[in-house]
Amino acid sequence: MAKRLFYSLYATDGFIDLPTDPTGCLDRRSIYIFGFVGGLWKVQDKCTGKFTICDPSLDPANVTARDDLRGTAVIPSPLIKMDTDDELFITLTNLGFLRAEEPILDVHTIHIHGGHVATQLDGVPETSFGVPVTPIDEPSISVTYYFKPETPGSYFYHCHQEAAEHVQMGMYGGLIVYPSVKDVSHCIRSKGITNRNFANSECSSFFDKEYVILLSDIDSTWHDAVQNQTDFNPVNFKPDWWLVNGRAFPDTLLPAGVSVGGGAYKIPAGYDSYVHIKNEQRFLLRLINMGYQPVPWHTHGWHGRIVNKDAHPQPHDDKVFTQLVGSGESYDILFIAEDKRPIYSDYIFCGKDGFPSLMNQVADATTESIKAGTFMPGFGDSTTLWANTPEAGGTTLCPFPGNFETHNYGEADNFFFPQFYIAHNHDDYKVTNNGVYPGGQLIFIQTDLPREKPHKPCKPDSDSKCKKATTSSPKFP
Repeated sequence: MAKRLFYSLYATDGFIDLPTDPTGCLDRRSIYIFGFVGGLWKVQDKCTGKFTICDPSLDPANVTARDDLRGTAVIPSPLIKMDTDDELFITLTNLGFLRAEEPILDVHTIHIHGGHVATQLDGVPETSFGVPVTPIDEPSISVTYYFKPETPGSYFYHCHQEAAEHVQMGMYGGLIVYPSVKDVSHCIRSKGITNRNFANSECSSFFDKEYVILLSDIDSTWHDAVQNQTDFNPVNFKPDWWLVNGRAFPDTLLPAGVSVGGGAYKIPAGYDSYVHIKNEQRFLLRLINMGYQPVPWHTHGWHGRIVNKDAHPQPHDDKVFTQLVGSGESYDILFIAEDKRPIYSDYIFCGKDGFPSLMNQVADATTESIKAGTFMPGFGDSTTLWANTPEAGGTTLCPFPGNFETHNYGEADNFFFPQFYIAHNHDDYKVTNNGVYPGGQLIFIQTDLPREKPHKPCKPDSDSKCKKATTSSPKFP
């Protein structure tokens, strides 16, 4: 039940290679970054006192394993998950930034953003302390932070030393707090459901799947200046890449554990951004903005219900299709993948009110545009106007990590699923990689229906609501 979680985090630097085009195949832009590496070291059962070692290499006393982590940072830092009755201990060791032009030996801290903690644990060096660098091959100079959550929801953590620079450079990660088993025990009525299927203690916050959507932005000029130890005035901040979980589209299609770029970097577990669900499932998007600009996050296909704002339940059931997420804010938004077949399938496959089926319309438009010399293939070098949509987390557009199948509606006779939607920053210039569209803060949502049958044969168009309508003349008083 209730546990004590012991995380070991190490401050260090590294590089990420960001895509410069919509396929991820062209030469990439190498970006120097800061970050935390490490993860869950051990867990203690609060009732029995028994310890379970999760990763012995993360023992701060393991000097060899610790030094092997120098220079391996990526964006974001490890994802932390816990329940409201758990206790969190984060041991921070500062490895220094040794991959810059000259070593950077700043102190570093852990600030739990939104945590109700004492000043001494707030991670602000101006009001408490900073953790100094541990030299190579020397015993760790470490300090352990403690956090006891009070409310469930989406938090995050970051370094608060020179926060303007260190947050921009990538020293941040998600911290997800679930309601305790006790708080939602009355809501659990079937096998396979746990407290970690709820965003808060309300039964209505149940979800089948969840996705952390950690938003941030990159000013490559600033990063270059830090790497080369040249001057940069932060008031000149002008981002040119926008990230979801440390990646820009099309890398957002890939699972967290898949390496991308010439530097072959992969992001920590728990940060998958390709939303893959089944029809009628409930899915939770945990929007966290670590960037310096507000993000109008727009999710296509459905209206979502805000269940938490800054780790507090929202009782008014506000529904949104675009939510402005300010810097330092978090929103937990619950969606239901409703079945759209009753409304749209007849029109797509059979047509309505004198209009031919959408499938036939697009096929005819493909043929006619080829004949007229105005044909432009759908996304992914399709041979029709229908896009070759990357399916199940990958693309066959070029030798890109994970050569997965693509879906083309023109090749699927009378099948409604899978459905594909996007979610993205609606400041659309931020859906680019340094100005090249599409890229940036863009993710895909795939909805499947197991064992779908083809659409039934088309029948003459009619409206069942009109069958019982009388044809007699209206009577007036």
